[in-house]
Amino acid sequence: MTVAVPAPVRRVLEQGDFCHVAALTPKGPHVTPTVFATAGDRVWVTTSRGSVKARAWSADPRVAGLVRAGELAVCFAGTATMYDLLDPGSWGRSLREGPLIALASARFTRKNARFFAGYAMDAHHVPFAWTPPGRVFAELAIERSVVLDGQDLVSVWGDWGAETRGASSFRAARTGDPPLALLPDEVSSGLGTSGAGALGLSTPEGPLVLPTRWLADGAAVYAALSEEVLALAGATAPTTPAALQVDRASWWRAREMVGAMVRGQGEIAVMDQLTSGTRSAEAVIAGAGIESAGAALVRVRPERLVWWRGWSSGTVMLP
Repeated sequence: MTVAVPAPVRRVLEQGDFCHVAALTPKGPHVTPTVFATAGDRVWVTTSRGSVKARAWSADPRVAGLVRAGELAVCFAGTATMYDLLDPGSWGRSLREGPLIALASARFTRKNARFFAGYAMDAHHVPFAWTPPGRVFAELAIERSVVLDGQDLVSVWGDWGAETRGASSFRAARTGDPPLALLPDEVSSGLGTSGAGALGLSTPEGPLVLPTRWLADGAAVYAALSEEVLALAGATAPTTPAALQVDRASWWRAREMVGAMVRGQGEIAVMDQLTSGTRSAEAVIAGAGIESAGAALVRVRPERLVWWRGWSSGTVMLP
């Protein structure tokens, strides 16, 4: 059920440029960045009719998102509702919500006008799936939310997890091929080996997206974040399906955006719970650029890599 969005959450949503949106699939969470707008205390996004997100939300409408605005960030969870002019099943909803959809559409166009200018410049290269006839409008109803300042919780609304259970030992996976090296050269060189990322996790209540610092080291990719933030997921097992999404955004031109999503099992290590391997964990956390006190790691052992560069995309399966 949609709830009133608190003013601090609304301010971050209004200032942010992208929403890292998560859907649940049989292979775990799927996280990608998208432009968005807000209307009626909801987040509105578009996606192609045949996208992974559209198919996932048709089967399971639970959704999560992460929006950054400078050092502040909002994490939210709720449900997705799609509006598709070619789907008779959504016509009744479209009629009932007509005024709100019109407002959301106008705000979406105004907020993302610079990206539409980029599409116009690249009109001859834009695939059909990226044009209005090939897309559906999705309403993301916010049911719970948090505001963060870096890795510190500022305010919380709704019910979230309160603890995390991690492994008791940690050993860095330094042998094997670096997974991002398997991506096309233009993608891997654009992403580098560390930076800010979005960590998608499967939880009993649905998907969750958390802000993180990431580091590629050896045969794995690591997400480093505070234990307090990771506890929002309420992870009660040391492993869970995970997706680490990293990207290099463009201020206005979709064809210049580069990104990747590392999907696999996430292995959780909380510094305060480790009985061995602490020094290795500290080295990885320091390499990711956060303080080790009160920190946690999620090591994603890649099973598949999803990449995109402009309108091109692909998947790399790992043995």
